[in-house]
Amino acid sequence: MRTLPAMAILMLLAQPVAAQPLCDDVEAFSADGWQLDPVQDAMDKYLRDHRMRANWRQQPAPPDQIGRDYYEWLWHSDFGAIMKAELMQRFCGSASEPVP
Repeated sequence: MRTLPAMAILMLLAQPVAAQPLCDDVEAFSADGWQLDPVQDAMDKYLRDHRMRANWRQQPAPPDQIGRDYYEWLWHSDFGAIMKAELMQRFCGSASEPVP
Protein backbone atom coordinates (compact mmCIF):
# COMPACT_ATOMS: atom_id res chain seq x y z
CA MET A 1 0.00 0.00 0.00
CA ARG A 2 1.30 3.43 -0.97
CA THR A 3 0.83 6.47 1.23
CA LEU A 4 1.04 10.10 0.31
CA PRO A 5 3.99 12.08 1.61
CA ALA A 6 3.16 14.42 4.47
CA MET A 7 3.81 17.49 2.28
CA ALA A 8 1.26 16.32 -0.30
CA ILE A 9 -1.35 15.84 2.41
CA LEU A 10 -0.70 19.34 3.77
CA MET A 11 -1.02 20.82 0.28
CA LEU A 12 -4.36 19.07 -0.23
CA LEU A 13 -5.65 20.32 3.11
CA ALA A 14 -4.55 23.89 2.35
CA GLN A 15 -6.57 24.12 -0.86
CA PRO A 16 -9.84 26.02 -0.53
CA VAL A 17 -13.05 24.05 -0.68
CA ALA A 18 -15.40 25.13 -3.45
CA ALA A 19 -18.10 27.31 -1.96
CA GLN A 20 -21.71 26.45 -2.57
CA PRO A 21 -23.39 29.20 -4.57
CA LEU A 22 -25.98 31.19 -2.66
CA CYS A 23 -28.07 31.86 -5.72
CA ASP A 24 -29.44 28.88 -7.56
CA ASP A 25 -32.11 31.18 -8.99
CA VAL A 26 -30.67 34.52 -10.12
CA GLU A 27 -34.04 36.29 -10.28
CA ALA A 28 -34.97 35.22 -6.76
CA PHE A 29 -31.53 36.26 -5.51
CA SER A 30 -31.91 39.62 -7.24
CA ALA A 31 -35.22 40.19 -5.46
CA ASP A 32 -34.46 38.75 -2.02
CA GLY A 33 -30.69 38.22 -1.75
CA TRP A 34 -30.43 41.04 0.78
CA GLN A 35 -32.02 38.74 3.38
CA LEU A 36 -29.02 36.36 3.49
CA ASP A 37 -26.45 36.93 6.26
CA PRO A 38 -23.40 36.54 3.96
CA VAL A 39 -24.89 39.12 1.60
CA GLN A 40 -25.58 41.56 4.45
CA ASP A 41 -21.99 41.09 5.64
CA ALA A 42 -20.76 41.76 2.11
CA MET A 43 -22.96 44.87 1.90
CA ASP A 44 -21.49 46.20 5.16
CA LYS A 45 -17.97 45.50 3.92
CA TYR A 46 -18.69 47.20 0.58
CA LEU A 47 -19.94 50.34 2.32
CA ARG A 48 -16.87 50.41 4.59
CA ASP A 49 -14.44 49.76 1.73
CA HIS A 50 -15.98 52.49 -0.40
CA ARG A 51 -16.38 54.85 2.57
CA MET A 52 -20.06 55.26 1.84
CA ARG A 53 -22.59 56.42 4.38
CA ALA A 54 -26.23 55.84 3.86
CA ASN A 55 -28.80 57.62 5.96
CA TRP A 56 -31.83 55.87 4.62
CA ARG A 57 -34.25 57.97 6.66
CA GLN A 58 -33.18 61.12 4.78
CA GLN A 59 -33.61 59.59 1.34
CA PRO A 60 -36.79 60.36 -0.57
CA ALA A 61 -38.91 57.25 -0.37
CA PRO A 62 -42.39 56.45 -1.58
CA PRO A 63 -44.87 55.47 1.16
CA ASP A 64 -44.55 51.76 0.36
CA GLN A 65 -40.89 51.91 1.37
CA ILE A 66 -41.47 53.39 4.81
CA GLY A 67 -40.55 50.83 7.43
CA ARG A 68 -38.40 48.79 5.07
CA ASP A 69 -35.39 47.00 6.41
CA TYR A 70 -32.12 48.92 5.96
CA TYR A 71 -30.57 46.14 3.87
CA GLU A 72 -33.70 45.83 1.74
CA TRP A 73 -33.62 49.57 1.05
CA LEU A 74 -29.92 49.43 0.12
CA TRP A 75 -30.49 46.41 -2.11
CA HIS A 76 -33.32 48.05 -4.09
CA SER A 77 -32.37 51.75 -4.02
CA ASP A 78 -30.50 53.74 -6.65
CA PHE A 79 -27.92 54.50 -3.95
CA GLY A 80 -26.94 50.83 -3.75
CA ALA A 81 -27.32 49.90 -7.44
CA ILE A 82 -23.61 49.52 -8.22
CA MET A 83 -23.03 47.66 -4.97
CA LYS A 84 -25.89 45.27 -5.79
CA ALA A 85 -24.48 44.66 -9.28
CA GLU A 86 -21.04 43.84 -7.85
CA LEU A 87 -22.50 41.52 -5.20
CA MET A 88 -24.73 39.81 -7.77
CA GLN A 89 -21.61 39.16 -9.85
CA ARG A 90 -19.71 37.86 -6.81
CA PHE A 91 -22.43 35.56 -5.48
CA CYS A 92 -24.07 34.50 -8.75
CA GLY A 93 -21.06 34.60 -11.06
CA SER A 94 -21.51 34.71 -14.79
CA ALA A 95 -25.24 33.99 -14.50
CA SER A 96 -25.87 37.55 -13.34
CA GLU A 97 -25.69 40.77 -15.30
CA PRO A 98 -22.26 42.41 -15.54
CA VAL A 99 -21.34 45.32 -13.30
CA PRO A 100 -22.06 48.65 -15.09
